[in-house]
Amino acid sequence: MKEIEMKFGFPLFTKDKNTVYLGNHKKLIISDIWSFWDYVIKKHNKNCDFLSALLEQSKHFYLTAENSPVKSKPLLYYYSFLNLSKIIVAIENGYDSTKTYMHGVSENHNGKFTQSTIKVKQKHPNNSINVAIELTEILDVNVPTTPVTLNVKELLCHCVGVHRAYSEIYKKREVFFRIYNEKLYKNGREMIFKAQVQCEKTDLNELRNRGYVINEVDGGFVYEHTITTNSSNKVRADYFRMSQEIRAQGLWYFIGSNGYTLYLSNDATYRFSPEVIIYDVMFYLGSITRYHPYMFDKIFSDNEQWLMSEFLTTQPKQYLYLATSKLLGQHVMKAYASF
Repeated sequence: MKEIEMKFGFPLFTKDKNTVYLGNHKKLIISDIWSFWDYVIKKHNKNCDFLSALLEQSKHFYLTAENSPVKSKPLLYYYSFLNLSKIIVAIENGYDSTKTYMHGVSENHNGKFTQSTIKVKQKHPNNSINVAIELTEILDVNVPTTPVTLNVKELLCHCVGVHRAYSEIYKKREVFFRIYNEKLYKNGREMIFKAQVQCEKTDLNELRNRGYVINEVDGGFVYEHTITTNSSNKVRADYFRMSQEIRAQGLWYFIGSNGYTLYLSNDATYRFSPEVIIYDVMFYLGSITRYHPYMFDKIFSDNEQWLMSEFLTTQPKQYLYLATSKLLGQHVMKAYASF
């Protein structure tokens, strides 16, 4: 068994082909995400005027949100996300300005955050684009095949960046288990991914029930996923298939100053990717800000307002970098980052 390089953005961001070719699949470390997106649009070299206009709006809303009061942030961040997501969907699917871009998602606050829901619609049958579901197809592996109604509080459980605060507020045990020391190997036609799991023996049954293969090795625990490839030479298609299978099982992550931290989850519900969760929750919060601003204090308890503040402070930058990485199929990180 021989260790091989984890490339093509493996295991988080691997794509079957380049949408925009940058840097030979290597990690990209940038200092200005907005200038970088301007470069991506120019490198894509299609519908540049349309995409550049969307980028200008996304940047303006984002920078304005950063310096706005907490209750004003959600709508500004959502409009930033929406415009950036239009760019992602347009580049990935070859759309242009002749399309009509719809939210494709609606909310019902039901008078209380714990009862609040969002409904994600399916693809629009004509020239209109329902952004939420088409974005989910790009950012996630587990894509709803019918219109789906989601409880926002339950959805937020799998938002890695605020999970500890979430668990504290709702008196729930944490569902995430960190994996580290990730390695990729080949053994003839086999391709094997291994990582150590930070868990207790009592956690194994629940994790295994979620489909993970975890073995006890030298007193520790090792997560393993294996595929059989067509030959001993591993190509991009092999990295892509393995990445899809690992992500379908459930892999969560956030980007920090030292790179990406990865987790498995033992919770069975709402196992969506971090970017999709952040986008959908921001839509919900933006809708409250837009349509029911007078209800903000009523819908959220004092503890939940703290949770929302944590979300709005930490997660927008996560969405910005993770969604960018997903479109490009490679790791995109900020130089000298403070997340």
